Amino acid sequence: MPKIKAGDAIIHYHVQGEGEPLLLITGFSGDLYNWKKAIPLLDDSYKVITFDNRGSGQTEAPEAPFTVETMADDAAALLDALDIERAHVLGWSMGGNIAQELTFRHPQKVANLILMSTYVREPDRARFAIDAMIHSVREGASMDTFQTMMQTWCSTETFFRGKVSVCELGEECSINVLNGFTRQKRALDAFDSHERLHKIKVPTLVIHGEEDIMVPINFGAKVAAGIANSEFEVIEGAGHFLPPSGYVPLVLDFLAKHPMAEHMGNVNERLV
Repeated sequence: MPKIKAGDAIIHYHVQGEGEPLLLITGFSGDLYNWKKAIPLLDDSYKVITFDNRGSGQTEAPEAPFTVETMADDAAALLDALDIERAHVLGWSMGGNIAQELTFRHPQKVANLILMSTYVREPDRARFAIDAMIHSVREGASMDTFQTMMQTWCSTETFFRGKVSVCELGEECSINVLNGFTRQKRALDAFDSHERLHKIKVPTLVIHGEEDIMVPINFGAKVAAGIANSEFEVIEGAGHFLPPSGYVPLVLDFLAKHPMAEHMGNVNERLV
């Protein structure tokens, strides 16, 4: 996958497909490969852009604290570097925080907004769970153990049927990876959009899993309630990890109703 200079970061990214640009922003500790099952369902209709946030994957950035605002600026800088003026923006989990912040800070770049499994303020349960995951790795747990703990919180009961635990397998997490995760976590802890949601004026779709225990469904409902004229969709039987077969049809239907040409008016009217 290529890399491109964007601000003070060198961003690892991928572009696939033709059509209006659709930027996908992944969640905590994730990378662009999180979208590998969704991209083939989207790239017939859209130019799909995926990338690694600073703090994870192969994106290179200064080893210093950062905020969700910083990550939103990275996304904007990536679009600039790719000569993309505006895009549809989809964010999952922490990526939903980044997508909100991108809309606040760079409204002219966001045509439509899709927020999945996200929130206005980090749930206490999620805060404790992620802190415990990071601590376990600092104490010597493997990356496989980290991923298993993440799956435990983010998947539903059916995911685990017939599977064998891998908590004793795998290689140790490198200190650079761990420090990146820690900086992402601190950015999450500081994020709060509760008083700003009303500023989002672009068409918005909020999607949440019915059985999400990491970020319970009422958090998604609160996001939708705070954005005027947003749509709220619930995927039955889904947890925090949403299946592409469940959310992609909702995304395609939503974007078909709001083509980019529809939003060529005065972008300054989007935030008041």
